[in-house]
Amino acid sequence: MLGAVFALVFSACAPESDPASGSEPAAFSEPGSANAEVFDDSSRSPELEFGLGDTFPSAPIVPDAADPSVPIADSVSQFTSVQGMHGWYYGYLEPDNANIFTEAQVYVSGGADPGWYALPDARTWTFMDATTMHPNGESTTEGRAPLEQWAARRWVSNVEGNVRIAGDLAKYYADGNSSGVAGYVFVDGVMVWAWYLEGWDEAGISFDKVVPVLIGSTVDFVLDPWESDDRSDRSMFTSQIYLSE
Repeated sequence: MLGAVFALVFSACAPESDPASGSEPAAFSEPGSANAEVFDDSSRSPELEFGLGDTFPSAPIVPDAADPSVPIADSVSQFTSVQGMHGWYYGYLEPDNANIFTEAQVYVSGGADPGWYALPDARTWTFMDATTMHPNGESTTEGRAPLEQWAARRWVSNVEGNVRIAGDLAKYYADGNSSGVAGYVFVDGVMVWAWYLEGWDEAGISFDKVVPVLIGSTVDFVLDPWESDDRSDRSMFTSQIYLSE
């Protein structure tokens, strides 16, 4: 079903050529790299837990329900090493597995690329930090497992009514030989926004959608390795959510 939807949405902008083989830029590090502290999250429940070296890139925002110009959720300022804090969860979707959201298992603190990694031991490229995301494809590099994992950042709503979802999507690694990426926004499993980016597109696109949510609704920001090829797919994908009329 999803495959048919994506084919309809993106058929007009699918890449015409196959990307050349290659590897990720060396700057993208692996879990367990020098000076990195690794937290294996695989045995934890989704309930909030503290004491795992929570990180805040900047002071977390304090939502003001009386001011619609102040976001009630922000993927950058509210990014932490704790699953569920501020309503944010970090993980991935497997399109061949009923599109189920799975929480990332490992948080790396320090090193060149601190953030959430889907699996231990650098088995896939799937990763996210406060501003970027990286999926994994069946066509992959540097010994990663050939699995299709769409990097996914999930916010669980604590409000009911209309919300405005805004943000930006752009390539972090510009590579003309990359097959590109697709970015999606799902609300309760329904796609409300989608965009295909060429592999070289560092300028990217901004999005702004008003949608209804319930308390407990899920809003997923998802990065797809287009054509299941993850070469140079690290991309900027940030989002803010506001109350709306």
